[in-house]
Amino acid sequence: MIAINHPIKLLITSQYDFLSSMLDRFPTLLEEWIKKQEEDAKKIASEFAGDDDEVYWSTYSSELSRVDPCYDEEQLFNQAMLIMVYSYYESLLCRLAKECEIKEARPSAIAEKHGVKIDGEYLKIATFIQTKVRPLRNQLCHNNNGTLFTKKGEKEDVDNIKILIRNKYIAEEDGRLYVINRDFIQKVLDGEYKLLIRLADICGFNTKWLTHKDGKRIIYNSYDEIKREEKSE
Repeated sequence: MIAINHPIKLLITSQYDFLSSMLDRFPTLLEEWIKKQEEDAKKIASEFAGDDDEVYWSTYSSELSRVDPCYDEEQLFNQAMLIMVYSYYESLLCRLAKECEIKEARPSAIAEKHGVKIDGEYLKIATFIQTKVRPLRNQLCHNNNGTLFTKKGEKEDVDNIKILIRNKYIAEEDGRLYVINRDFIQKVLDGEYKLLIRLADICGFNTKWLTHKDGKRIIYNSYDEIKREEKSE
């Protein structure tokens, strides 16, 4: 018997796996990047200093300091990942809405199209993304230049961002935000994945099961359907 994933479910899962792997690999990538900067600095210092140790170390230190001290590679990665993780959710939510032929790309609207109400854990995930992650993503993309606490007309968004700061998911300095907790990004991604898979199930985008019986190809829409047939035999 072969499990055949629905194309949309396969897309949800494959992109989730890809983003998770990027988060997992970052420490190794950062270490490799640092080593490369050090090797490049040593090469330049050797070429410039010859046999003069004092000139060598002076040049080496100077080359390493060329990187702007405000330029934090880890922060750059975390900010980019948070934006990508939100984009993953938003784009697949739009895809589900399009497949269901509805205009509103909201979890509740997609579920209600099929007579289902989003509640419990799934409602908490949807609310957290909408009220906390969305304004954070917007701030990082469009306005992360020290003006967070002077914005007008978006008090609720700013208040929700402050909750993330108090929970130490992110940090703030002079109105500029820093994503300091990579576990927070993974938590957001895990929640998005769980909600998207639930919505795909509600839409009927289920895994199908292919088998052969008496020389015929048979496709089951669910594993429960297989079990029911086995019991009836």
